[in-house]
Amino acid sequence: MSRIVGVKAYGWDWSTEHGLDMAGAARRMVDQKVDWVLAQNLVDPLPGSAVDQRPPAGAYGDREWTARLQDQGLRVYQSTACFFQPDEFADHVQLRPMDQHGMVFEPFSWYVGICPTDPKYLARKAERLGAAVSETQPDGVFLSFLRFPGFWEMWLPDAEGFTGTRREDIREYCFCERCLGLFSTWSGADLGTGSISERAGLILRDLRAQWTTWKCTVVADVALALRERVREVIPTADVIVNGFGLGHDDFGNAVEEVLGHRFAELDRAADHYELMFYFQIQKRDPLTWIPERVAEVRRETGRTILADLQAGAEYTDAIYAPGRRRQEITVKDWLDALRGVARSGADGVLVYSWRDLLADQASGGERVRRLIEYKSGDLD
Repeated sequence: MSRIVGVKAYGWDWSTEHGLDMAGAARRMVDQKVDWVLAQNLVDPLPGSAVDQRPPAGAYGDREWTARLQDQGLRVYQSTACFFQPDEFADHVQLRPMDQHGMVFEPFSWYVGICPTDPKYLARKAERLGAAVSETQPDGVFLSFLRFPGFWEMWLPDAEGFTGTRREDIREYCFCERCLGLFSTWSGADLGTGSISERAGLILRDLRAQWTTWKCTVVADVALALRERVREVIPTADVIVNGFGLGHDDFGNAVEEVLGHRFAELDRAADHYELMFYFQIQKRDPLTWIPERVAEVRRETGRTILADLQAGAEYTDAIYAPGRRRQEITVKDWLDALRGVARSGADGVLVYSWRDLLADQASGGERVRRLIEYKSGDLD
């Protein structure tokens, strides 16, 4: 199988900044050797993070955008934000997660996590995603923010002169009464009648393995339910699951224990995995990090693996200054990341985001040329 190149096509820069119409934007992707497009829509819109969600007036339509991409032979995956919904967090108190200390989730910067076990919310999400798929007729869907709450971008490794994140400082969710009740029923464990923090302490001390398995089962069950809803509309639709570059040795296996991701469970719903290797955000060396993590994942799943690379620097505002991140991604950094993917044996690369590739082409196109070299096998 030839290497896959995908892009997260979020925002409207292709129209507002680069003057492309929908057909022209699709042709530009083909010129960049893109195969898969993770798109947004207005039926089940992505909440704003660092992405401008306002479409250009008169220059965009959900169905037409998908159709123009498909006309060029591109596979289109409609993206949905499973458990990142600031409006829902604000409007429904029962969605606000509770940590192991009995404290309600406190939003920081753009990220607002919600509890993944509320059945009414899950029904609303499934219905909205089904409507988006019916309207746009994509090839599949991308399940993003599919996790128990955790602002993992803030978890940083130790470095010379820098003390990174400690596992004990990471807040874990969710210990709300609903989650505690569901876990007790699932596990058969008597949690007693103590406070939330007391029952959480019992779980983390005596029932850690069962708690982690339950969390991973919850996340996978949600993914499977969304897959089934999508396939009621398009029986052939496939599913990309939003995954992580974090491995079992990172922050005390937080990828499973905190976020609830286990491939043995997620394989029930996923055809493909996208692993976020945001090397500048997470302060990692992509040449070594990506091959090591992909090798770990290969031992756990046979599904398609796409290494998701950031093409532009993020988290550079003053609020993130304590992390001491680099303020740019150089051409060399980008080349190292692509080489890391090539050496890893991943099935392809996914770029966050397409706007960065468009900006690169407007200023010479070095990163796009390197991406094409990766696809052709010239960076092995």
